[in-house]
Amino acid sequence: MLVHTDKEVHQVEWQQYITGVAVNLQQREASRSRRKQYMAGIAASTSIIASGAWFCWPAPLLPRLLDQDSPVPMTPEEASWMVCFIEVGTLISPFPATLMADYLGRKHSMLLCTPLFVVSVALIIYIRTLWSLCLARFIQGLAMGIPYTVLPLYLGEIASSDSRGTVSSFFIIAWSLGCLFPYSIGPYLSYNSLTYATFLLNIIFVVCFIWQPESPYFYALKNKSNKVADMLVRLRDSTSNDLTQKEVEEIQLEVRKSSEEKASCKDVIATPTDRKALFLIFIVGVVSFLSGQNAILTYSTDTFSKFSNNFIPPEFITIAIGIVTLIGSLFSVVTSDILGRRFLLLMSSITCAISLFIASGYFYLDSNTSVDVSSCSWVAPVAIMAFNLFITAGMHPVCVMYTSELFPTKTRGIASCISSMNLTFFSILVLKFYESISVVMGIYFTYLCYALVCFIGTFLFYFMMPETKGKTFFEIREALVKSQNK
Repeated sequence: MLVHTDKEVHQVEWQQYITGVAVNLQQREASRSRRKQYMAGIAASTSIIASGAWFCWPAPLLPRLLDQDSPVPMTPEEASWMVCFIEVGTLISPFPATLMADYLGRKHSMLLCTPLFVVSVALIIYIRTLWSLCLARFIQGLAMGIPYTVLPLYLGEIASSDSRGTVSSFFIIAWSLGCLFPYSIGPYLSYNSLTYATFLLNIIFVVCFIWQPESPYFYALKNKSNKVADMLVRLRDSTSNDLTQKEVEEIQLEVRKSSEEKASCKDVIATPTDRKALFLIFIVGVVSFLSGQNAILTYSTDTFSKFSNNFIPPEFITIAIGIVTLIGSLFSVVTSDILGRRFLLLMSSITCAISLFIASGYFYLDSNTSVDVSSCSWVAPVAIMAFNLFITAGMHPVCVMYTSELFPTKTRGIASCISSMNLTFFSILVLKFYESISVVMGIYFTYLCYALVCFIGTFLFYFMMPETKGKTFFEIREALVKSQNK
């Protein structure tokens, strides 16, 4: 029979205590590190809150802009051009934004968008013609394209591998918050007051973000090792020099491997691996944007104002849609690093297709048949709310994550630029032709087309999309290379 002395028992207890203290310290350090990353990510994402607010700025104003007493008289066709002109600007700015991100840094590039918004506000307030409004929207698009292109890089590069999914999800949360802002206050504010209130978000972005650290990957590109370490200390709040130095070496290795040749647009499609990565984000972007969310959000108040049997007023339906969109984006933060990117894509595409089919069916029965659907007036709004909930919980955040995860540092900026232009092009299509198709074919047909896009996307996602949850950038690239060699 083995007998332990009191001394041996005390030694075992002391070792267990020391181990427990070490684990507790590691957990506290990891928690502090995540908080630092979250703070930087949230501050940077306020740029997207402002951009989303400007994007949806016309939504609560459209009924007034089309009214006889409009502050800027316009026809429905002219209004559709005004709405989509912001995307024309966004289509142009990604290339210069990418250059600025590599030469000025991710942080300073995003800060430069604010002066452009100042010019747009002056045009909206002081000139007040259709063409000045279209020009203002174009300039807003130029400004919006900068954080839209650069922020995914910044979020992906400041985050550690175990929190990258959560930090990257801040993008879509910020966009949802921005869209909700004019929905919530627009019906109660004048044309000028809503404009000034929206511009206040740009001021908040500058005040919050100017104090945050630059991406360590940018300094690695500039061969400034000390700066890389400084940024990691600020972002990780680590007390372990060994852990910080290890991550510095990993970043430098990844950047060195990616910077053997000067990056160009040709490099993004130079290898089978890069071509596959570009094709994957192209597929996710096409499905998520051709599903029509931008048009649905922008025209929701105008769409429901055409139906007299709404169970609540159109402006409250729009606010409710904005709220569930925000809830969906919050859901993606919790689940992206737990359920994985591929699961979110499949869940999102299936549920979005079902929701849009239901909304299409309601609109068809209401407008094209004699069936009395007044007792079911809640069906279409609830279906559209469900669609916005699930698309912001799945397709949109994963699109942002893939943009920051599938490419090496050398081509990540160019890939983000191409992805942004791709998304913008399809957003222009849905914004411009939503009203035209709805007038000619009926609103039900527009929603039916969106549903079919989501249904096709389900099959594409199932057979093509990789899982990147919990993997470093190096591991993701290695997995793409292996999949190409199969």
